[in-house]
Amino acid sequence: MDVETDDALIGIGKRHRVMIWDGDAEREVELHWGLPSRDPDIFEIPLLKSETAIIDRPCLLLANEFGLVRRGKTLYAASLVTDEPFFCIAGVWRPGGREWPDSFAALTVPAYPDLVPLKDRHVAVVRPDDWFDWLMQERDPLDILRTFPKDSFLVMPPIQPNFDELLTGAT
Repeated sequence: MDVETDDALIGIGKRHRVMIWDGDAEREVELHWGLPSRDPDIFEIPLLKSETAIIDRPCLLLANEFGLVRRGKTLYAASLVTDEPFFCIAGVWRPGGREWPDSFAALTVPAYPDLVPLKDRHVAVVRPDDWFDWLMQERDPLDILRTFPKDSFLVMPPIQPNFDELLTGAT
């Protein structure tokens, strides 16, 4: 299993709303973002490569956008062009125990065409028509996580200007 890190995903280590399948229906729950790690050098695992992850408890992270932040500077924010009020990022979840809460990790895929100029990999977005197939494990996960065609994502410049640039412009 390949573990990834990405400082772009604000909220790692916090609780987030995700959808899981409870055997009868989808259910919205709040889970801790980050699976426990057995490696003493890695505290928690927020991202997993979809190609090598064990996808036995799929979940969907509800999102409006995802992006890339480096050293506190937002490089881009991307959102799916859709009529839905949100989109979903593929993940896997694990029940908690005495030492770790119920938690999840988001899955990553090779960059979609709209994002290739910005990054090699990013979180895996699940098409709305595939949400239930993902949660119920009705089809092969990698078939569901297929790439999106060009112009499927709106890629926006940073929402907040870099504070250093504001200071430079003020002198």
